[in-house]
Formats: sequence, C-alpha cells, structure tokens
Amino acid sequence: MAGPTEDQNPVLEIDGTLINQTNNNNNDSNSSSNSKGKEKAVVLVGEENSQNQSDREMASIHRSGSRPQLDLSKAAIQGNFEEKDPTILLPNQSDDISHLALDIGGSLIKLVYFSRHEDRPIDDKRKKTIKQRLGISNGNRRSYPILGGRLHFVKFETAKINECLDFIYSKQLHRGGMDSRHWNPEAPANNDIVIKKATGGGAYKYTDLFKERLGVSLDKEDEMDCLVAGANFLLKAIRHEAFTHMEGHKEFVQIDHNDLFPYLLVNVGSGVSMIKVDGDGKFERVSGTNVGGGTYWGLGRLLTKCKSFDELLELSQRGDNRTIDMLVGDIYGGMDYSKIGLSASTIASSFGKAISDKKELEDYRPEDISLSLLRMISYNIGQIAYLNALRFGLKRIFFGGFFIRGHAYTMDTISFAVHFWSKGEAQAMFLRHEGFLGALGAFMSYEKHGLDDLMVHQLVERFPMGAPYTGGKIHGPPLGDLNEKISWMEKFVLKGTEITAPVPMAPPGTTGLGGFEVPSSKGGTLRSDASALNIGVLHLVPTLDVFPLLADPKTYEPNTIDLADHSELEYWFTVLSEHLPDLVDKAVASEGGTDDAKRRGEAFAHAFSAHLARLMEEPAAYGKLGLANLLELREECLREFQFHDAYRSIKQRENEASLAVLPDLLMELDSMSEETRLLTLIEGVLAANIFDWGSRACVDLYHKGTIIEIYRMSRNKMQRPWRVDDFDAFKERMLGSGQRKPHPHKRALLFVDNSGADIVLGMLPLARELLRRGTEVVLVANSLPALNDVTAMELPDIVAEAAKHCDILRRAAEAGGLLVDAMTNTLDGFKGSPPSVPLMVVENGCGSPCIDLRQVSSELAAAAKDADLIILEGMGRALHTNFNAQFKCEALKLAMVKNQRLAEKLIKGNIYDCVCRYEPAR
Repeated sequence: MAGPTEDQNPVLEIDGTLINQTNNNNNDSNSSSNSKGKEKAVVLVGEENSQNQSDREMASIHRSGSRPQLDLSKAAIQGNFEEKDPTILLPNQSDDISHLALDIGGSLIKLVYFSRHEDRPIDDKRKKTIKQRLGISNGNRRSYPILGGRLHFVKFETAKINECLDFIYSKQLHRGGMDSRHWNPEAPANNDIVIKKATGGGAYKYTDLFKERLGVSLDKEDEMDCLVAGANFLLKAIRHEAFTHMEGHKEFVQIDHNDLFPYLLVNVGSGVSMIKVDGDGKFERVSGTNVGGGTYWGLGRLLTKCKSFDELLELSQRGDNRTIDMLVGDIYGGMDYSKIGLSASTIASSFGKAISDKKELEDYRPEDISLSLLRMISYNIGQIAYLNALRFGLKRIFFGGFFIRGHAYTMDTISFAVHFWSKGEAQAMFLRHEGFLGALGAFMSYEKHGLDDLMVHQLVERFPMGAPYTGGKIHGPPLGDLNEKISWMEKFVLKGTEITAPVPMAPPGTTGLGGFEVPSSKGGTLRSDASALNIGVLHLVPTLDVFPLLADPKTYEPNTIDLADHSELEYWFTVLSEHLPDLVDKAVASEGGTDDAKRRGEAFAHAFSAHLARLMEEPAAYGKLGLANLLELREECLREFQFHDAYRSIKQRENEASLAVLPDLLMELDSMSEETRLLTLIEGVLAANIFDWGSRACVDLYHKGTIIEIYRMSRNKMQRPWRVDDFDAFKERMLGSGQRKPHPHKRALLFVDNSGADIVLGMLPLARELLRRGTEVVLVANSLPALNDVTAMELPDIVAEAAKHCDILRRAAEAGGLLVDAMTNTLDGFKGSPPSVPLMVVENGCGSPCIDLRQVSSELAAAAKDADLIILEGMGRALHTNFNAQFKCEALKLAMVKNQRLAEKLIKGNIYDCVCRYEPAR
C-alpha cells in the first residue's frame, strides 16, 4: 500500500468510526516504541485511493495522554482488498486497550468484559447521502473515538476459579478479546499484560495462578474508588437500574441525573461500608459495621452446618423466625405496643426465645435459625444505614453487594428497617447490578473506553440466553458459542424440565419453571438468587440520541400497556406463546427449511419460552416491563439464534404484489378532487395497515384471500366516523377553510410500518401528496428486521420501483439520493425537470415493532431538527407505544386495531376499529 504525501490526512474506519490519523507526536503515551508517532498510513476502507478528499467523511480525533487511543501507525488491510470486511492489521497496536476487569471476592468472582460488535455497518449510498444532506458527522460527539460494542457481566464461584480462567482464555479476554484479530492476529503473546482488578478476598491469593495460567498480572485498584465509580455509572447510564422493594413489590425509580448527588452507598459484603457520595470521584467512607454477609455466613455455618452461602439463604426461605425471635406480642400478651408504634409482630429481641426455651441447638430447625439470623443482620444494616443518612441529611440510600443477591426477603427486611426508623421519609433502594459495582468501576478505570461520557440513551440492555440455568440458578460458565447454546437447550429439554413452547400459563403465586412461589415478604419459599437472569448485556451505541421533538423527554413513557397488572401480563404472554409456533415455521422457512434451521428454530422456541416463564414469575426481573420490551425481547431472541429476517421471502412477495397495482391506484387518486383525495389517502393508510404478521387476526385473514383482495375489502369497509376521528381537523390544517390557505409543512417524518401494501399502497401515496405540496418527506423505517416491518435498507429499492411509475416520486427520490445506479438510464427523460423537494429514508435505530423515542438513531435525530409534522403509523408505533406521546410539532397517529383487548383498553372499541388522531403543535 502506498504511503501518503506530507499534506494527506489518512483515514481509517473501524466499526463505522472514521478516524483522521494525523501526524502523531511523542507525547502519545500509548504509541508503541516501534512507531514513535513518526509513521503515517493510508487505509481507505470501502473507498478507492483516488477518490477526492471532499467525498470522504472526516472525523478528527485528537489524541490525548489521558485518553489512550488505537495505534494506527503502519495500519494495512490484511488479505484481499475486495473482501466485504477485510481484516485491518494494526502491527503497532499495544495490548493495553483491555476488555476485562475482575473483582475476586471470597465467594464469588465478578467479571466485566467488553466485546466489539461483530456486524459492521454497511456504508451504503443512502447513508452517505443522508449524512451529507443532514450534516451528520461521526466526529461531532467527542474528541476521541468510542467503538460500539457490548458490556458483559459474568460471575463465577471463587471455589471454581479454574472455570473462570478457562472462560477468559476461551474468549482471549486477557489479550483484548477474540476480535483483537482485527488489530494483529499474528502477534505473539505479551507476557506483560495487566488486567485491572478491583479488590476482594482474592486480591493477592490468585496472583500467581493468573500469571501461570494466562501470563497476566493483576493490577489492584482501590476498592472504594471502584465501588463509587461503578455505582455512579449505573445510576446515570441505566434507565431501570435502581428500585425499591417493599412487601414483595418491586418498583423502579427514575433518577434525575442532575439530582443524583449526594447519596449514601451501602456496600454489603463480608462486612459493610457506608460511603457518602458527593459527585464523580468525590466520596467519603463515613461509617460501617462488621456485622454483614460474613457474619451471616459464619454464624449460619456454625449453627446449621450449611456448606455454602446460597444453601444457607435457601434454608431461610422455609423458616419461621417466630420460634426463635422474641416478638413484642410475646412480651405484651399478643398485643401491640401502640403507644410507641410497635406491632405485636415486631422483633423485640433476635434469638430472644432461646433464653427461656429449654432447648438445645439440635432442637431448633436450621430453617428457623437461618431466617432469624437473616432478619437480625438485615434489620441492623438497615437501621445503621438510615442513622448515617440522617446524620448527613441524605434522602437516598442505595444498597449493593452480593449479600443481597436479589433476595426478596433480604430487601424487604432492609426496606422495612429504613422505612420504620425514618417514619417513611427515607427509602432503601437497590441496584440490579448490585454485585458488579467493584468490577465495573475497575473496568472504567481504563479511561480509553470513555464510558463516563455515555448517556442513558446510548446504552441498550439485552438479555441473551447466556448460560445454562434451571430455576434461576447458573450452572457452569457462560456458553461459548451458538452450537454450545443449542446443544445445551436440547439437553435441557430432554431432561423433562418445565421449559416448553408454548409456555404453560401459571396462576398467580407460582412460576412457569417448576412451581416455586412468587417472592413475598412473608418468608415462605423465596428464590435465593433472583439475579441469575436479570443482568443483561449492555450494548454501547454512541450513535443513539433522544428524539428532539419530544415535548418533555423526562415524562415521556413509550408503553401504553401496563403489564404490572397480572391479568394483562398473562393475556399478552398467552398471545405471544400462541404466535410462537407460526413464527418458528416462518423463521425456518426463511432459511430454506434446512436441518440446521430447524434445530435453531427449536432452540429459539425453548429459549424465548424460558424468558417468558421467567418474566411470568417475576415481571420486573429484566427491568420495568412494557409490551414493547416483550416484543423487542422476541426479536432479539430470534437474532440470537441467527434468524436475522424471518419474514424475508414473505415481504418480497407482498412488495411485488403491491407494486404491481400501485400505478392504477395513483391514477385513481389523481382523478379526484383535493379534498376527496386527502380522505382517500388516509383511508388507504388505515386499510393497508391491516397487513401485520404480528397480529393473529391478520394471520387469519391471509388464509381468506390475496393481499390485494384483502386491501380492497378493507378500503371498502372504511366508514366514518372512526373510533378516534380527527380527520376534519387534519384536513383543515392541510387544505385550509374558506379563503385561508395554510402554508405547507417544511418537513414531515413518516414512521412507516409493514412491508407490502402498508408501505406501497398506504404510506407512499401519502408521502407523494406531501411532496406534491412542497413538503420534504423523510420515511423513517426500522434499522433491523422485525416481523414483516420494512427496513431502511429495503425501502430505497421499494421507492425506486415505485418511482418508475410516478414523476413526483422519481424527482423527489433523486433529490433525496434514493435512486440506485441501475436506474440512471431511465431518468434521462427528465433531467431538465425543475428541482424537487427531497424524499429521504432514515433508520430509526431499533429492530422492534415498537419504538422508544428516547433511543433513536443520530440520522433520525438530525432529520427531526427541521421537521414540523410527525406521522406515526401502525399498532406498534402509534398504539402499543406513543399513543400518549406529546410532541413539539404537529403529529398524526394512524392505525387499524387488530387486537380486541387493545381496542377495549385503549380506545374502548373493537377489533378493526380505526384511529386517526391529530395533535396540533404544542
């Protein structure tokens, strides 16, 4: 590869991040000794070297001694330049861009590691044109690159440390991860690799073992620094991280980032530390107690002979502390001591009955001892925590540490203590990643990751089937690859477990995983490790933004269905379960019905059913649960088993059938008066929205006629007034009244839904009408496939085909950069036509039937800045989510309801009712 001239600024693209590699200086502490910053290289990924500099998108990245960066000197493409994703060789890249941090405790090893996204964005012409037109730059966020990727949370028993070492080695995490092959796949092992480590009982104990097995050194980080850094990051970055837990009820707390500090962090490990946190890096250990998890485990082991902490915790689930604890009622003849606010069931003295009972240790049930001990220590921690919060005037108390372990009874006991002593003025709050604070803080000490700058909208949590489990407990290390995952699912099913597809609906109080009772505050049978599946993978996506047209992002809630209602939850779980066999059939057929596809399809069905069963048992296990989250979980589970577009062939057939009749529809529309045409267009959108493979009602319709027959039938049945009918208000805004002619909209964002008739016969004609009136139109489509929704990658081809039959669409598509090279010959006849307002396509940043406008693509956020009209179309985008959303600009929400329960709940109507909701600008 030829070297650059002195005035060139080489560009390297890694995972979609463009880096302007200028001449480095010797102040870069992370350049290797081989380069000294003197070498420069030109690597143009996907571009010819002769392309003009102005055609390339630049993102100037300034190196900083405090922000170590990738060493790009002597970078080159390894192998064939014509490959789709050729490996980039970085021969001088040091190994200090680590992807791993550890916290080795006395009982558990907590591991946090980072992996880059496997799929690289395709630099298609649509993206390039959109970025130029909307002024999107890859370098406008920060002065150093953040590579998109995933942050994983894994735990191992310390006694099984060899499993942890095997896992690290199998993924090469100690050498930067498996994807380090993109840096230098032939580099020899570096014997001076250092892994950041927080602290714990294994701080020094396992140093030699790590050196012997992996050739790495453990760099001990300060425990308090890591705990606070980890907690601050989670509370700022994860939307549903903190929650309260009272009387068995979990409720997530949304915290204003500007009002986070100060707070009290109570870390409950073997002992307890209480830390007053005043800001990032600003904290003070103000108190603590030596009565903590170690006390519970130590005394419990002596008194019950349990072999592990979890065994002791499980034992407490079957206990009755009243046989050992002296209660207020025991002292006052079963009465309350109401004068000082003590109920008869309040513990007056832990283990107090053992004084008067003439019993020996063997006369007491181990279950009762364990529960009494747990209550004693939990109450003590809660009380001391509140007293320290009172001392400093703190209202928020966050509890972390693996003593809690997501255990409902422990959290209830701590919460009761804080509530009791504060008279309800203070709240105990818990963290979903409670045990990973130290490891996460250690990971963040690698400043090059830049995680401290990521915001909540740039992190997306997913819940893959990451490790073998039964009843919520992890068995063995995380699964290494897809084949291992499928093999384990097959073995799991052969064992005759309750995880089947579809999920058997369990009555309230039981689970779908074997009949454990739902956690309650009454003791009983509680899960000892509810955290087994509630820690997901954090996807770091720096290109996500908050939709700028939301009237108030802080109060915005996308979900309209409240799944906190058990009957509502059970209904939708049943719907998803019944739809599952059909979905599996479509997914397998999309890949030719091969044996491999069938095997993956069965594994997907069992995995998704397992997720549903877990959520049926504990709806808040994965965070705040809405219908949108359920639908997204299904799509993510499909992708996990490598079904990337289950409806691909169906979408193609429906697009072709719809495009065939589009010319006749456009001629029909052009023959109408302006007012009639506008009504017909809205009717057409509503009629075409019936084509939704996510709806059982729609699936039944497909067996009764062709796509065109169903569309015509639906249009013929359009009769006003609709269930929600604001058409007259929208018509007045579009056409005016009397002599008043309204100004056209500047830019309209059309959130499109399904492939086939929905987009071709519904939304494209409506877009055409807006273009005719001089309004720029942006079609907003999914980034990834979901059911039969159209994607941003598919939409330009559909528009190009439609444009062959319509000059308005053709000129607008050309202005918006949507016409492909193959069409240039067909355009010669209108090169002299007047310029048109553009028709553009942007991706929305999601791969779900619904959309959360707190996390949209930077493309969409940029397009929204000049928009004054939003049209949300379809059940997922306009009803399941965003029906109650309020915007700064005008909004039109269009959908046909294809679910009876949704119709009753949301609009008090019936199936196939229509919604046309117009909202003026706020």
